[in-house]
Amino acid sequence: MRKLVKTQDILLLGLAGALDLFEELKDPFGVVSNCYKNMYGWVPRRYKRNNFMHLVWRNIKTGYIEKIEKNGEAYIRLTSQGEKRVTRDFPLFSLQRRKWDRKWRVAIFDIEEIKKSTRDGLRKKLREFGFGMLQESVFISPHDIIKDLSEFIDNWGLSEAVYTFEASNLLIGDTKALVNRIWNLDALNEKYREIVNKIQNHHLISESGRVNMLNDSGKGITAELAKELREKYLEVLIRDPFLPKDLLVQDWAGEKARLLIKSLKVEFR
Repeated sequence: MRKLVKTQDILLLGLAGALDLFEELKDPFGVVSNCYKNMYGWVPRRYKRNNFMHLVWRNIKTGYIEKIEKNGEAYIRLTSQGEKRVTRDFPLFSLQRRKWDRKWRVAIFDIEEIKKSTRDGLRKKLREFGFGMLQESVFISPHDIIKDLSEFIDNWGLSEAVYTFEASNLLIGDTKALVNRIWNLDALNEKYREIVNKIQNHHLISESGRVNMLNDSGKGITAELAKELREKYLEVLIRDPFLPKDLLVQDWAGEKARLLIKSLKVEFR
């Protein structure tokens, strides 16, 4: 099941640097700033100045973000509590740039049919932790996340039903082919390609590789196009298991999509 991403998640993920868009957000207490516009590429109709201010103040009150000043200007940034919230809800974002230790984490469980809701909840959590289903009750992952998973298992009282271990090698034949099947990487890569092609087809790439604000015809990037690109990228990003490069399919488009989205700027006149 795809994880539901709320507007608050986007704000916190952005401040955490997970979306590679910004780490501090300037001037949220007056008009909607250009920095905010550049983050999203558009200002949603339902998310004007008052909506944005309410979201910011709500997260300040909960302690997820804080207001600071630099050179006389107001900024907001993520607090340690906010970082914990992001790590809890999106654990894979903190793992995506770690070097793979070439070990596999394996989770095996045996939960009776009468506890189907518990079993389904465990499977959902395993996927959130980046595990893929090898068999119905066997999940594997290259991420070093056993500690977090063990805490979850203990909290749910499943220590007698779930077994986890690490393995240096798995006798699974063609590893890349299996990984592709388990995480459906071809389909995910195609989604990234669609984003890259969408930008390229609109002639938005400059010789330096950055995204131009104007295409060859002198026509600017529309707010709707920018909105579409950002939304599509976020949808794909949330589904990405962030596997090590050694396990990705050939011509993986995720990194190219990230760089293009990061450099996408919209000129508001």
